[in-house]
Amino acid sequence: MIEGSAEFGRLVAEVEESGERVRLTADGEPTEVLLPAAELAALEYWAARYAKGARPEAEPAQEYPPGPTEYGPYIGYRHPHGGMTLTRGRVVVAELRDADTVAWLEQQAMFGRQGYMGPKQSAAFAEFLARQAPVGDDGR
Repeated sequence: MIEGSAEFGRLVAEVEESGERVRLTADGEPTEVLLPAAELAALEYWAARYAKGARPEAEPAQEYPPGPTEYGPYIGYRHPHGGMTLTRGRVVVAELRDADTVAWLEQQAMFGRQGYMGPKQSAAFAEFLARQAPVGDDGR
């Protein structure tokens, strides 16, 4: 795995600069996703609107995660349930999550966004509905 190498710090820099995800694979299958912190925050927000909370997490590892790890100018903080938060200075710039969790979040976020109407859209829809004749009232 690339994690723990100098190459990993370069990938974090690429995510921070481009705002694009990096998928880590093993035997051609995605295993983890390195994504911008803001993108993960948005996915978690919209997923929570639909799923009414976060995905149930597996039991934490028996051992507490090791201390922070340096990757060039970045510091990685491992989570007990897996994944890592990466910072530069005092700013969170990227997150590392397993590919299954990111796929689940994307699906839940899609459902959460589909059911949302902004204030202007909601007001316009309410106005539209108010102009409609009652169901079954054909004016006869």
